[in-house]
Amino acid sequence: MKTRKAIIYVRVSTDEQAEKGHSLSHQEERLRSHCLHNNIEVVAFFKEDHSAKSFERPTFKKLLDFIKANKNLADMLLFLKWDRFSRNAADAYAMINQLMRMGVEPQAMEQPLNMEIPEHKFMLAIYLAAPEVENDRRALNILAGMRKAMKEGRWMGGAPKGYRRSRDENNRPCIVPSKDAELIRWAFEQMATGHYHIDEVRKMLNDKGVKVERSAFWWMMRSPVYVGKVIVPPYKDELAMIVPGQHEPTVSERLFYEVQDVLEGKRRKELPAHHSKQEDLPLRGFLKCPSCGRNLTGSASKGNGGRYYYYHCKNACKERQKAIEVNGSFYEMLLDISSNEKALKSFENILSDHYLKDNKQKKAELEKVNKELEVIRKRLDNAQMMTLDGALDATEYRNIKAKLEPEMSRLVRKQTELNSKDENEEEIMEFGFYFLRNLDKLFTVADLEQKHRILGSTFPEKLVFKNGQCRTTSPESAVSLLLKPSKDLKGNKKGRTKNFVLPSGEVEDNGVEPMTSCMPCKRSSQLS
Repeated sequence: MKTRKAIIYVRVSTDEQAEKGHSLSHQEERLRSHCLHNNIEVVAFFKEDHSAKSFERPTFKKLLDFIKANKNLADMLLFLKWDRFSRNAADAYAMINQLMRMGVEPQAMEQPLNMEIPEHKFMLAIYLAAPEVENDRRALNILAGMRKAMKEGRWMGGAPKGYRRSRDENNRPCIVPSKDAELIRWAFEQMATGHYHIDEVRKMLNDKGVKVERSAFWWMMRSPVYVGKVIVPPYKDELAMIVPGQHEPTVSERLFYEVQDVLEGKRRKELPAHHSKQEDLPLRGFLKCPSCGRNLTGSASKGNGGRYYYYHCKNACKERQKAIEVNGSFYEMLLDISSNEKALKSFENILSDHYLKDNKQKKAELEKVNKELEVIRKRLDNAQMMTLDGALDATEYRNIKAKLEPEMSRLVRKQTELNSKDENEEEIMEFGFYFLRNLDKLFTVADLEQKHRILGSTFPEKLVFKNGQCRTTSPESAVSLLLKPSKDLKGNKKGRTKNFVLPSGEVEDNGVEPMTSCMPCKRSSQLS
């Protein structure tokens, strides 16, 4: 009897080894024992830990290369069962034909077949289809389990940036904030300002130690996972949905939606200007040329044994002003603002009335939103009851729910915004007027960076220096009202200052000039 020569092949995937105990050593032992008792010579041995869903397996590719390089060395490829060979029937038939053409017959020790007997092909079809059906059923069960978990608000998959994998009290997998959560929140806050391009924020985050690729950072800024929600993707006739997650949110809904508005171009803020680093040129970046409207720059000139600073325009208009005169006029302007008590008092009254009126409007709008939410919730409850009673099928209910949920999310977001109120509102107003009443002193004692912050928050519309005077470029700005002479602010009979609006004819088109023309020297008094 002719001795057959075989190549032994054993395979196991990680989950099979854990669930069924298909260890590689056990398969090898049984195959070698079979060869010993059946006069089969083992000429090569291959083992691998890989899925059998396809033949794109590293070890199996080496096995084919071995057969091609050693023709007629073996006439059989021996494995334990057909599911060790393949779990894809179509690929398995193609590989069987390829091996047979190479003179090697694939054979399963526990499921032997004679390929020359036509009826055995029925058994082959069963042996090959069974593991594929098992794989498909397992995949469906896993998918159903994952969708059920996602609908319950559990995050599936790898932990996103700012989170780490953990276990809850029931020992189920979950995600919890990691040490990077604070930096992720910081990135959202920077994006919400509207002052940075998204890639600038990403690079700043990278510099702080959280490395994120460009596409991953875009996903981060868009993903509801950071507000404690989970997206359930669409599947067959089920539409996509967003459900409340079981994990802790990293950012508030208000901050998240502010970032979405910035990314969608609904809310853009003017980028900050490039400011001077020279103490003698604090207004560079905040002055406009009175001739051409471009921003003035600044520089120093040498002469008479010293350095003299100038604000000047780079355009052909050749605008050039001494920095000491412009700075002095600006300090005078700050003094005029701080000393105009009637205007400041009027502003306090205006804001008090505004907040009262605003709160009434918010309350009315909140009642309207609450009513609309109640209507949508009732519609969903009715649809659910009709589904339970059999008047609606599950597909119709899901479609109704998918149509109503986006509108509900929008109303909930609006409800959150209307309910949000700064707890320190009165303290903020008090500090704001304290700031205005001491604006000249605060600016004098501030360092250069603090001066720029004061300028940016107090004069966002920029300044212009013309005819020896500093003035605002916008005649209807809040600063314009503060520079209005006190005698023009008349009280009513009850002693309360009127809420005033300036007629357009009372102010020149090119801005508001200060009340006095004296040039105060630089004051060094400090606030206690």
